[in-house]
Amino acid sequence: MSGVRHDAGAAADAPEVSVVVPYYRAQVDLDRLVAALAVQDHPASRLQLVVADDGSPEPPVLPGDLPFASVVVRQEDRGFRASAARALGVRAAEGRVLAFLDGDMLPEPGYLSAACALPAVSADAVVVGRRRHLRPEAVAAGWRPGEPVPEGDLLEEPAWLRQAYAASGDLAVTDATSYRFVISAVLTVAREVYEDAGGFDPAFVGYGGEDWELAYRLWRVGGTLRHEPAAVAWQAGEDFGGREDPAAARAVKQREALVLASRITATTARGHGLALAGPQRVAVRVRAEDAPGEDSEAAAVVGVDAALQAFPGARVTVTGVASDAARAAFADPRVAACDGEAAGARASGGVLPAPPARGDLAGVRGVPDWAVDLRVPLRPAGRGERPDPARAAGWLLRIERAGVERVEVLGEPGERAARPNGEGDAAARPVLATLTSSRARWRARRGGGPGRVWRVPASRLGWAPVPADVDLEAWWGGWA
Repeated sequence: MSGVRHDAGAAADAPEVSVVVPYYRAQVDLDRLVAALAVQDHPASRLQLVVADDGSPEPPVLPGDLPFASVVVRQEDRGFRASAARALGVRAAEGRVLAFLDGDMLPEPGYLSAACALPAVSADAVVVGRRRHLRPEAVAAGWRPGEPVPEGDLLEEPAWLRQAYAASGDLAVTDATSYRFVISAVLTVAREVYEDAGGFDPAFVGYGGEDWELAYRLWRVGGTLRHEPAAVAWQAGEDFGGREDPAAARAVKQREALVLASRITATTARGHGLALAGPQRVAVRVRAEDAPGEDSEAAAVVGVDAALQAFPGARVTVTGVASDAARAAFADPRVAACDGEAAGARASGGVLPAPPARGDLAGVRGVPDWAVDLRVPLRPAGRGERPDPARAAGWLLRIERAGVERVEVLGEPGERAARPNGEGDAAARPVLATLTSSRARWRARRGGGPGRVWRVPASRLGWAPVPADVDLEAWWGGWA
């Protein structure tokens, strides 16, 4: 890395790492962090420190004799903008691995080696370290990372994080809700996946939420989340929940939840019923032109209604809608109806559309977590049955935890409705619908292999094609 001395004994395979530290008027904390970085067992020749000052009246001061490269970048004081500071720091960072540490962290000597092991070999890697806590008096009395911590100085780690890491095998099993277990105080990522996700959002102002929102985007662009217990960094004092007055902490978390609802699609952030602008959990395409029978538009109406009952917050595009009556039935703000192929050409050969350019935050948010293509309209198979949104949301989470990135919903052998022009092998199961995860699109660009594909009969899921003799009145009345 530029401006660094090269150690003769530096490990040839150690990655170039940029440690990005947001800062605001905390010189003593910064001095302690810098001292801890100076004794890391990661080669100093492959380490860069970027201090991103969030508008302090006096700029931070770094020693002139550091064994690694260092730079200070600054932004004007416009409130608490740690997210913008981190984004600014990344622009000055040279490493292919980005290690974010809060300014009050004290990493153990082996922290960077442990945190960077996965990002060094995987462009998908998103690693959260282990943040531990000790009494501030111990640090003030001279304790330093690498030394034993007296039993009386240890503070409890947050139980909810410990339990989440234990239940998921240190995040070996994840889904769209796993963003909650990633904290930016001890976050290390491969630069490629960070840029694919659009990076920290500079628009965040105020404490909290920016790390969860970034973690959610990192996951949806195919990031491999992991908790690394060996990457230990200490914080003097308790976690946020233990430091603040309970009422004040609740107010902060309430505001954070409101901010995140429009940015994160998971039900843990916005529930089941809200249809918000911004990122979408599910986007559905219904092809009226391929529905069986002469009344294809009525079949499409049932298919759209069933899809929105399953996923109330979805956005639906319907193609092949010609009549004014059908367009009136689709006059829902969540639905866009158009003629024929106006919504775009059909995907063929399983080719995924290219993801947005790296660093395109708006582009990332414009891609749904799941793109559903109903090649024929579908509805629950049982008479009088209707979709349950909580059940549908839980099903998506289960297939995510199983590593599935594409689902092919199959019809019965001999079913002709899903094959264009009725062609094809009558003994084969036609594909009625596909569900494709956003993760597959980005991982393909980073050279990742194909994700798991699950081919499942619609009957096993409790769904079936809308029949050719569909009765709209019976569907809406609940007796069909």
